[in-house]
Amino acid sequence: MILIQSDITDASTNDVMDWIFFMEKEQQVKRINNETVVQNMSFKISDADGFSAKVSTDQGDLDSTGIQKFWYRRGNFSSKTLTYSIHDIELKNLLLKLQGNFQRENERMIDNIYTAMESGNKINSFHENFTNKIHNLSYARNAGLKIPETLVTNSFDELLDFAMRHDFIITKDIEFNAFRFSFGEQSQVHIHQPVVKLSRKDIENQSIKNKGKYFGHFSMYQQYTAKKYELRIFFLNGKLYTMAIFSQANEKTQTDFRNYDAERPNRCVQYQLPKETEMKLTTFMESIDMNCGSIDMIYTPEKEYVFLEVNPVGQFQWLSKNCNYDIERQIAMDLLKEKR
Repeated sequence: MILIQSDITDASTNDVMDWIFFMEKEQQVKRINNETVVQNMSFKISDADGFSAKVSTDQGDLDSTGIQKFWYRRGNFSSKTLTYSIHDIELKNLLLKLQGNFQRENERMIDNIYTAMESGNKINSFHENFTNKIHNLSYARNAGLKIPETLVTNSFDELLDFAMRHDFIITKDIEFNAFRFSFGEQSQVHIHQPVVKLSRKDIENQSIKNKGKYFGHFSMYQQYTAKKYELRIFFLNGKLYTMAIFSQANEKTQTDFRNYDAERPNRCVQYQLPKETEMKLTTFMESIDMNCGSIDMIYTPEKEYVFLEVNPVGQFQWLSKNCNYDIERQIAMDLLKEKR
């Protein structure tokens, strides 16, 4: 059986499944979607049979011994939590501590479920959800890739010193997932952390306003790197599918192409990376033990390739369609071959 975990709204997963059934009509495929609720679970460990898991969920039963290939696309298992209505403060605090212990235990058990399901051939891993941007920049540098000078700090003096060395810097999230929620009867709130370009003057002005005050939470800053164009690279088991994004002609997308302009979209075309850069990217992906992911890079006016980040669950459908790469077909083929 091929097991796929995804988000219910992810169209790319649908396309991959269409290819699987087109190529092997009788292939057994099970898809579980985001926030699948675990109802019961059991684990077995023995010298003879190794480690296995059985799980009952609101979307059906799973037995890790029957999983031949696993694709982690998106989503997570969730577990039941305690609910109560208590007015005694001391008792409520005690129950909150107990609930915290149960929650940590549940998280360990869900971690074990993934360990069992991912023990054979797989594309991506649940644990790659927690990939570390700072960690990845360090490994990219070790692989020989050029990276922007980077600072993570909550010290305004450190930030001011960093800004004085560059005409412009950018700030981006370290680990921040965009989210939406309702506010009132008719309002929807969307909170996200875009990439923001800051001048040396911006930092100096902020320094004057904050003189003598505590700076606050950690933030990530990078040297602003001028772009000739941006590159989105999809990496799959050693193969690279690259697209050039001409974002510089549009003021809205100059800093980051993800500030999409629906009325005047960027031109996107197939692109061939130099072999040396491909080898460095492959070395980098192997060093962080990731066999699939979306890589962002910059090609500068000085003809340098600069690594920015990798997203293990990034969107690839638009890259596939713009460049006629048929990535969904290739993922399906990888899932159908080399079963354990």
